[in-house]
Amino acid sequence: MDTDSAVRTPNPLALPTLAELAGEVRTAREKVSAGRLAPVDWPSLLSARQTLLGAMEVYARELTARRLPVPRQLRDDLRLQRGIRRQPQASGWDRHDRLQSPAQR
Repeated sequence: MDTDSAVRTPNPLALPTLAELAGEVRTAREKVSAGRLAPVDWPSLLSARQTLLGAMEVYARELTARRLPVPRQLRDDLRLQRGIRRQPQASGWDRHDRLQSPAQR
């Protein structure tokens, strides 16, 4: 059988490429940006931010494992997202219920 014409099945144990990980970060950023548009669905935005943080952490960890530098923007965004997660009062997460009208709750 000719190996060039054989259909290759994806290896479930294969690690994702850096391009795939960067794509996951990009997709997660787009979801966070879309979630910020009015009207804001706070639970969806929080979920999107958590997904973004996870994608950025995996990407940064893989860069470090390959002894590649973590880009400055990624490093800074990681610090920002970690801070938002640890201190919800600083980001306004604790106020969003009070800012909604009773009809929106």
